[in-house]
Amino acid sequence: MRDKISIVVLAKDEQRCIARCLASITGHDYEILVVDTGSTDKTADIAANHQDVRLVHFPWSDSFSAARNFAVDQVSTGWIVFLDADEWLSERAAGELGARLSEWSGAPNLARLVLTPTIYDVDRAVAEEGVPRVFRADSSIRYRGPVHEYPVVECDGDVRVELGRLGVEFQHDGYHPAVARDKEKLQRNLRLLETARAQDPDNPRWWYYTLRDGLPVLDRDQIVALCETLRDLPSDSARTGELLSTEKLYRLALSTACQGLAALRDWQTLYRYCDELDRLGSPDGTYFRLMAELRTGVLTNRDLLGAVRLRGDEKLVAISAVDPAGRHLDALIVALLGRLRGESEAERYRALCEPWTDVFFDRGQARSPVGEAR
Repeated sequence: MRDKISIVVLAKDEQRCIARCLASITGHDYEILVVDTGSTDKTADIAANHQDVRLVHFPWSDSFSAARNFAVDQVSTGWIVFLDADEWLSERAAGELGARLSEWSGAPNLARLVLTPTIYDVDRAVAEEGVPRVFRADSSIRYRGPVHEYPVVECDGDVRVELGRLGVEFQHDGYHPAVARDKEKLQRNLRLLETARAQDPDNPRWWYYTLRDGLPVLDRDQIVALCETLRDLPSDSARTGELLSTEKLYRLALSTACQGLAALRDWQTLYRYCDELDRLGSPDGTYFRLMAELRTGVLTNRDLLGAVRLRGDEKLVAISAVDPAGRHLDALIVALLGRLRGESEAERYRALCEPWTDVFFDRGQARSPVGEAR
């Protein structure tokens, strides 16, 4: 007999997408629990009128972890799967979910195991791995943090969970600029992150996410201050139950900072951070350094060959904070080919690549002038 599977959807003012989310998981013998945290639109009505949904209400308390932990308490046994309201499963993925969880049911570390689906952003064509969403409801796993919350094993001191790959894709569209703007996600996240930093100042997670989320509105001094704080934090993030080491979060922050510094045209600080990324073993220093040098015209075939060699190192590319799939490097190679070998060679290579968009490129085409995207 298969273990019970409960899919939990946290929702507040999600009438745009919640019907799609719920429709994608019905008909598969899953319990569906919607936790409404104070919707003022038709979200709760849509959920209440869905025959397979159990709707409960939880007053919003400025904490996503509080809402998630409340949901866990509503599910007594079996697997609990968190699916955001702006996510959905394909018919195939919904059918595979039960089989994948059955494969994990005999794992010896169930009390501390959290499974990670693939979160595929359909607008940006980016797949994110490592987002912890699935675990046993009867374990001691609970969430921490008001936003960008993360799971821990709750005991005398929070203990880091163990992760496993679920092998199921969740599709997502909540980061579309229009959606984020309408829901005022930036302002909300920065406010909650300020609370998190005040309550837990030695946790590197809150400093990194402040930089990542706030990048569109941060100035140069704020970017540098956040990176310096991360650099100087205690190195043992395990004591908070945080999944990522302080060094890795610092490395991610430097790559994020380089995007902001490029938009601000602070090339001197960007070059300094590229050197730091090199020291930390990140491939992203090469990318940002060469993109900065494209504006000067001081480039050689050695630069092109270096970019090609980097693109061919799959293990190194996979740890990039820009794009583990390497599409940014393809766009860089196209730009270098155009500068050094001519547009015909650049176009031939471009035809083989997936489009890439960031501070330097718009769907694979170099922005002009370089770095103007802010």
